[in-house]
Amino acid sequence: MKLDEMRLCAVETLAFFIQTMPDAPFGVGDIVFEFAKQSEMASRAVALCAMYCPEKVLNDSQCHQLNTSIAGNAFTGRGKSAVLLCINTRTSKKDFRRIVFHELMHIFCGKLEMDSKHFIDIYGSGTTPDSDPEDKTYDGMIVAGYVVWTEFIAQYYAVKMIDKPTYTFAEIAEYVNHLFHDVSMNDLKDSKDSFAMICAYWLNAIDLDETLGALETPGTFLPDDEAYGKETQNALWECMKYICEQMKHERPWKISEDFIYELGVKFSMFRVMNSMYLAS
Repeated sequence: MKLDEMRLCAVETLAFFIQTMPDAPFGVGDIVFEFAKQSEMASRAVALCAMYCPEKVLNDSQCHQLNTSIAGNAFTGRGKSAVLLCINTRTSKKDFRRIVFHELMHIFCGKLEMDSKHFIDIYGSGTTPDSDPEDKTYDGMIVAGYVVWTEFIAQYYAVKMIDKPTYTFAEIAEYVNHLFHDVSMNDLKDSKDSFAMICAYWLNAIDLDETLGALETPGTFLPDDEAYGKETQNALWECMKYICEQMKHERPWKISEDFIYELGVKFSMFRVMNSMYLAS
């Protein structure tokens, strides 16, 4: 896509988002779209943070990812918000619409997910507080749960609304199995993203109920006669069941600290067991 086509597609996707998602907390005039070359994404992101969400600070790792692989990034402000998009002529229109919808979901959730307070007043626009918590383990579970959840729900709705999926789990099994490997072999941040993508695509499969039923039965997804197979499958089942229950709510993007903590615990358990299973 050319830059002019990307600009038009972003505006059209924003209009579609507002029409599609209930109680959208912003209008077309509340979202600013910015575009940058891949090598200039980090510098532009730093400037957008200062303008729209000064509570958010990008670290060296995030800046490196922005300049090498990130296709889009959302900046949730108390007033207007911004979406930074990478200029890539090889991106198809459908893929680009999914990217834009995904980033708009981050802003949507950031403004609606916590009752009575703006999320950035608590977590600093998508990050945990800068102060050192007394309980490092608790904070770690909150971070893990929140990263998994925010990436999952953004991609879940992007796939659901843009792709309008009709695939079965078998058709995405190769992709999902590759991500299972990434969950335990990549660094911690990437592993959370990989698990979020597994959940987002799996929950959009048309045979979700059937595959979850199989997952609940030991030995049907991972052989339980192999070391750690049963424990790994059970840990995965606990994660998937927990997320599925949340998605049954009328407004599933509404979350609590307890929900995020429990998700962080369940994800961390699966990551450990999956590492042992892959190493066996």
